[in-house]
Amino acid sequence: MDSYGSLLEAFEALNQHKRQDPASLSGEEKTRWKSLRREIEQALFAAPQGSEADTREFLRVPVSLSVRYWTHNELRDRYIPVLGEGGLFVATVDPLPVGTRLDLEIGLAQRGFSFSVRGEVVWVNSGDDPARRGMGIRFADLTWEQKRLIYGLVDDNLRQRLLERRRFARIDARLQVQFVLARGFFELSTQDLSLGGLRVESDDPPPLGEKIRLVLHVPGSQPAVRAVAEVVRHIPASASGPAGFGVRFVDLSGEGREALQRYLQGRIAGEQDAGGPERRRHARLECQVKLRFQAQSSFTTTFSRDLSSGGVFIQTADPPPVGQPVEVSLVHPVTLQWLKLSGRVVRVVEPDPAQPGRVGGVGVAFENLTPAVREALLSFLRECLLHTDELSSLPDEAAAEPKAPDGGGAAPDLPPGDVL
Repeated sequence: MDSYGSLLEAFEALNQHKRQDPASLSGEEKTRWKSLRREIEQALFAAPQGSEADTREFLRVPVSLSVRYWTHNELRDRYIPVLGEGGLFVATVDPLPVGTRLDLEIGLAQRGFSFSVRGEVVWVNSGDDPARRGMGIRFADLTWEQKRLIYGLVDDNLRQRLLERRRFARIDARLQVQFVLARGFFELSTQDLSLGGLRVESDDPPPLGEKIRLVLHVPGSQPAVRAVAEVVRHIPASASGPAGFGVRFVDLSGEGREALQRYLQGRIAGEQDAGGPERRRHARLECQVKLRFQAQSSFTTTFSRDLSSGGVFIQTADPPPVGQPVEVSLVHPVTLQWLKLSGRVVRVVEPDPAQPGRVGGVGVAFENLTPAVREALLSFLRECLLHTDELSSLPDEAAAEPKAPDGGGAAPDLPPGDVL
């Protein structure tokens, strides 16, 4: 995959169908789902996945959640380092025997409540290393509401941990940039830009890790912005865009950063254009933020793919039709408060298995925004621009999740088969 973002989008599209109707997946789609899940888990756990990963039915994600349960006459407080759609791993030096059924109370600190689930111990690690001891528990008799909560926790933690690798939200921009590489001088065009780096079109990218000097011609900035950058990504050509490479700034002056910030904020406010042949009325900010949208009487919680002052692209496997009025609520990247907006579906994109980066969803144009709401939206976009993707996709409970106890930071040995 060309990025963690496209990897995540491709997996989510298949996983939504799997949750709704597992039998509807074709053999090819099931194979694709397993391949994407394996790649995601390798990134999340920073370790290769063994052959048993192919037998697991659900995705697992690293978390840090509190859990409480009774055993005989003792109430135990422990923590959960791994959560899956089908179960979880409880870190404990005194695991219960395989086959034990128990009721678990999982705490969501920032939301101020907990929820209960029933499970059965199906795997135990009682090894010599106390930091890796624990028990794998398979969920049992889940209600629809319990599934909704668990799916939400998995989705939020997946996005937070996978997308935190990109520090800054990006905005589409076609600007002239000159590079001084080891093999010579080149003049290229950017595809997108952030405070942390940029992406350019090129069929002949420099090697990964190469340090390069660049001169970026930013509208309204004299002189041009100069920086030292490192090549961090090669991007193959696809149906969604041309080949290129991504760089991150490693030496950017304060004046250069201020010039970039002024330009990017001007783009958001509609005071600057994208440069090049593309002249969008509203600059798109590539950022995944949690949102909820309502079409008729149906509520859906999902994530954006990109966002602007004029509208949003919403990832969904069940899109409403073009012309459908919708209510969209965005979660603020810093305050975590909801911003409610009215809009209308103007575009529907169907997923295409032949194009992994093409994810199903809808484009929504905002309508009837009052001056106060429009200013709140611009403030929201500025926060997304200046803060990390980790903030913009924070799960509701992330800020106050309990930490692992001393000695418990090591990743547990993961259960075999489809426990989680």
